[in-house]
Formats: sequence, structure tokens, C-alpha cells
Amino acid sequence: MVYIILLVLKILGLLLLVVLGLILLVLLLVLFVPLRYRVEGSYNEKVKGKAKVSWLLHLISVTLSYEEDFIMTVRLFGFRILKPKKMDHELREAGEIMVQTMEVKPEEALEDVKEEIQKRPENRIPPSKEENLREEAGRTSWFLKLKVRIRKQLLKLKFFFHRICDTLKTVKDKKEKLQAWVSNKENQKTMKLFLRQLKKLIRHILPRRGKGDVTFGFDDPYMTGQILTYASVIYPFCHKHLNLYPVFDQAVFKAEGNFRGRVRIGTVLAVGGRMLLHKNFRVLLKKWIR
Repeated sequence: MVYIILLVLKILGLLLLVVLGLILLVLLLVLFVPLRYRVEGSYNEKVKGKAKVSWLLHLISVTLSYEEDFIMTVRLFGFRILKPKKMDHELREAGEIMVQTMEVKPEEALEDVKEEIQKRPENRIPPSKEENLREEAGRTSWFLKLKVRIRKQLLKLKFFFHRICDTLKTVKDKKEKLQAWVSNKENQKTMKLFLRQLKKLIRHILPRRGKGDVTFGFDDPYMTGQILTYASVIYPFCHKHLNLYPVFDQAVFKAEGNFRGRVRIGTVLAVGGRMLLHKNFRVLLKKWIR
């Protein structure tokens, strides 16, 4: 009887060790086997793009591609496990035409696009002319949406700088407190540590290989200069992989690129953990959250 009990305990112990070993193995794989990504795309009146993320020698991979339709494919051990999802082509085209002709937001246009399709008259425009109109509207709408997005970002940056100016005015009133904070040796160490870790994280995430070219310009040279000024903030981090070509005498936007990189979860956690282990950073973080 005792022998049977000991045998059962032995088997249970071995099973427990196997389970713990498997858990440890999976944990190590997740932490140290990087997620590899590849992004390629172009824009020259039409958008084309493809992005792929894979892990553990393509054991799991997710692919997103766009060429007239968005398609997502998920594979496990090389076998497709989900049916590719496509956007309704007719729905998308109708939405783009409505955005161009009615001058409404893309989201508002897509909400009523099904009703618009159902209410189309029987006497339609000849197919050849309709295709030409759709192609022209599509090209124009992509450019208009790009201009709208850029202007929105410029407005956000404008408000951001206004907030900074307001903050600086407030800081000016609290000059003594700011000087005391900056002169504090612990705060100086914390900021130096934060900048080092942030630089390490950015270098880790940015592509290791690849090259991209972006040609852009607006009818207003001032706006082109503004975009170039804002781009110069992040350009030092990606100048090895990205070339910018500003055009100041015409409205143009062309882009193409192919980039590869990898992200190791263990490295990201190590950067965050290094900051959290710093006592003064935890104190400042709690104050900031409050």
C-alpha cells in the first residue's frame, strides 16, 4: 500500500516537473525569441502596402495587405487558420466618391453609403465614364484625405505648442520650485537614466534593415516648410533608413519603402523594469499619476 502511494506521488511529481518545465520553456521563448516584422508599401496615386509579423521561425504569422482591399491572413505552422477578411469593394468605392462630391467626413459618408447604393437610379452613367469618374474621384479623395490628416496633425501640434507656452508661463511663476527640482541631484540622475533607457528602447524597436523615400510638397511653400520642421524632430532617429525630398513649388506626395526589424519582449520589459526599480522614478510617477 505504501509502495503504491509512493509510486503515485512519484508520478505526480514527475508530471509537475514536466508542466513546470514546459511553462518555463514557453516563458523563455516569449521573453527572448523576438517578434519579427516586415513592412513594405508605396503611394503613387494609389496605395499599396503589406505588413507581416512572425514569431518563432514563422510558427505564428499575421499578414496584412492592401491593394484595393484590406486582407488579413493568420497562419499557424504555415497553415492558414482564419479565412482572409476583405473590405467590401463597392462599399469602399461609394464611400470615397461620397467623400469627394459631398465634402463630408469619411466616417459620415460610410454610415449612409448602403442607402445611397440602394437609391441609385435605373439610368446609370455608362460603365466606361463611370469607371473614369471613380478612378479620378479615388485619386483625388486619397490626396484630399491626406491633406486633411496632415492639417489635423498640424492643428494638434499647434495646440500642443500653445499648451507648452501656457505651461512655460506657469513655470515662470514657479521659477523657484523648478530650479529646486532641476538642481536636485536625485532628479538629475532620474532624467539621465530615463533618457538612456528611452534611447535604448527606440533603437531596439526601429527597423534594422530597409530604406524608404518620401517626396512631399504643397502649393503653399510655408506648409511644406512646417512639415519639414516637424519631421526634423524625429529624423535623427531614422535618417539611415529614410530619405525626405521636399518640393516647394507644387502639390505632390509620393512614398515607397521596405523595412525589417524585430522587437524582443524581454528587452522592452527590461527597460521598463529598470525604470521601476529606480526609487525616485517611482515617486515621480506616483505624483504624475495623481
